[in-house]
Amino acid sequence: MICINCFHDKTTTKNSRKHTKHPSVWRRRACPECGAVFTTYEQATLDGRMVLTHDGSTTPFNLGKLIISISRSFQHNKHAAAHDSYFLAQTVQQQIIKQGKPLSTQIITQITHMILQRYDPVAALQYAAQHRLITSRRRGRSSTVYVQPPSGER
Repeated sequence: MICINCFHDKTTTKNSRKHTKHPSVWRRRACPECGAVFTTYEQATLDGRMVLTHDGSTTPFNLGKLIISISRSFQHNKHAAAHDSYFLAQTVQQQIIKQGKPLSTQIITQITHMILQRYDPVAALQYAAQHRLITSRRRGRSSTVYVQPPSGER
């Protein structure tokens, strides 16, 4: 790890602890060159993992795509689109890592929708419409909107 004070290329770890609720590690580091002591937080990411798409092909996981997808669901709240999308995408990534399931666009979409429902129901509805999680059935003059449940809840 590089020192954040003098940019020396080798620091030592003085203390390390796993986080109890999140898949991350807290480390206290020291630089032998300048003596600076600082803290780092390390967490697992999905970088490099392959995602199975709807058409059967695979593509590398891209956090940027997820951020943009979440941002588009906040058309009613530009502040949330600009500031909260990144943190919501990180929350989705952590939830996917916790579940340990193989990556597919369907799993990512379902988890993202679930997290958005808890954070902002309007954004969740917008996200569901963008990703075709909503179907509409017309009966006479009225129309009913159904949100498709995740595959395991049918």
